[in-house]
Amino acid sequence: MNKIYLFFVSFPFSLIFAQNIKHIDSESVIKDKIVEKLKYVVWEVRNPFLQKLYTVFIFLLFFFSFSTASAETILCPGNEKIDQLIDKAIAVNGDGKNKEALGLLQQANDLAKAVGCEKGELNTLKNIMLVYSHMYDYKKALAISNQVRDLAIRQKNYITLSTLYNTRAILYENLGLYDESFKEYEASLKYAKLIAEADNRHKHIFLAYFNMAAYNQGRSDEKVLYYLEKSREEALKIKGNSKDIPLEKKIDMLVSVNMNLGIYYRDSKNKAKNSKLSEFYFMEALKQLNLVNGEINLTTKIDLYQALQEFYHMKKDYRKAIEYGENMLVLEKSNSMPYNRRVGYMVLAKSYLGIGDNSTSQKYLDLFSKLNDSINSEEKQAVEVPVKKIISETKTSSEKEIKKITVISLVILILIIGGMLIYRRRSNKVIHKKYEELIAKIHHENENSKIKPTPEKNNESNGIKPSVTITDETLKALLLKLEKFEASKKYLKKELSLSWMASSLGTNTKYLSEVIKTYKNHNFTSYINELRINYIIKMLYENPVYREYKIASLAEECGYVTPRVFVNAFKQQTGFTPSYFVEQLKVTV
Repeated sequence: MNKIYLFFVSFPFSLIFAQNIKHIDSESVIKDKIVEKLKYVVWEVRNPFLQKLYTVFIFLLFFFSFSTASAETILCPGNEKIDQLIDKAIAVNGDGKNKEALGLLQQANDLAKAVGCEKGELNTLKNIMLVYSHMYDYKKALAISNQVRDLAIRQKNYITLSTLYNTRAILYENLGLYDESFKEYEASLKYAKLIAEADNRHKHIFLAYFNMAAYNQGRSDEKVLYYLEKSREEALKIKGNSKDIPLEKKIDMLVSVNMNLGIYYRDSKNKAKNSKLSEFYFMEALKQLNLVNGEINLTTKIDLYQALQEFYHMKKDYRKAIEYGENMLVLEKSNSMPYNRRVGYMVLAKSYLGIGDNSTSQKYLDLFSKLNDSINSEEKQAVEVPVKKIISETKTSSEKEIKKITVISLVILILIIGGMLIYRRRSNKVIHKKYEELIAKIHHENENSKIKPTPEKNNESNGIKPSVTITDETLKALLLKLEKFEASKKYLKKELSLSWMASSLGTNTKYLSEVIKTYKNHNFTSYINELRINYIIKMLYENPVYREYKIASLAEECGYVTPRVFVNAFKQQTGFTPSYFVEQLKVTV
């Protein structure tokens, strides 16, 4: 369905941005000089990238064709300099001086802003947007288009808005943002429906549907057909005697959409292929063409003849295919379209072969080969500029992103390291304070070691009422046995358990657990841990030999089976590890 796309990108843009811009009648001059030169590079190209590239270029060229010539309509009365700057910008841009053009347009825009002329501002911004597009800077063009949109909305300029969203759709498509592109086409349709003047409304709705058909090519054959039929309906609604849309423009639209419907039904890849319907729409296109006696756009006529050439070759009606092919080449001589010519040469070579004229077939095959080589060379050059720009932008963007990530990573790393250092410093202060408190406690206990505490004081209840009833006599006996147990250091036994200890003290586990809980403020495990840790602390403090022991040996010394359990118990009770305690003792004691 490449032929369909061919005409989609060539036709609609000849009608856009024709409002509030100067000298519409100069269209044909610019078109002949510039558009056909561009077509030599990318017309009906099979490369999808070049097809999209051409979409933007053809739009730009027609826009500038509508923006040229002297000021028949003054944008800002009393400020003709704005128009002069715009005209000069368009002229220098035509010479490839994009930056100079942007400078002139910015001057015009600043002047329009200064005098409060929004029409002038809107016009200059449109041109700035399109210059950036011409420079392949689609992102900048989209950024400028936001300003165009805001101005057009304030002015309720729905024609400009509809056209603008078509442009934005093309820009997004060239950036590969296809979902965004379709949303812009939908917005174009929305604003087209708000245009007050009926014929202009039908024209812009036609364009929106036509572009949506092009967008869906290769995505959905059903949607292509739907939008083509909708665009045809809108073209038929335009009055033949419209003051806004010349008859030849309406005919051009109808020829275009009928031709594309013919191509749609002709396409061999299309499930809805229908030769009869294809021929019907081609005949409709020819019928419309004959209504204007050759006044229709020559490009459209060449496209139609080539489509008919391919159609009749497909039907094996080689003589008709040759007739339309030869006629197309005659027209193409005055309107250079190399891609059409290339296809024409190939189909003519096949058609002449079909009727047995081998020599003429070879002639066209040779012409095809020569032109094909030339086009391939031009295509390569056409691709290089945007591709190089894309690569350059990607590289620059990647380098900036890498720098940004590197800086952020370094900052985060510095913050993490700084945070860790601060935390460690504070943590060390807290730990050292706990160490000093423990040493002070040991000193205090040593100084008062000669004072024997009374059993009543040592064995006071923590205020918790025992859940098990124990007689006073039994309680006193059990507390006394606990004192003896602590003094005997039996808590250092590795095999120590609650049941063993209860049996050793001549009581039951229930009584023993309750007394430890009520009078020692511990459960059995934490009670034994406290006794063991206090013991090893005392040994380390009083006997320097212990400070040379390994952690495993210290753990074994105070009754622990594994060093890990010992270290955890020590840290839980003191707030620091046994290693830290030993290190500090070596330094301070």
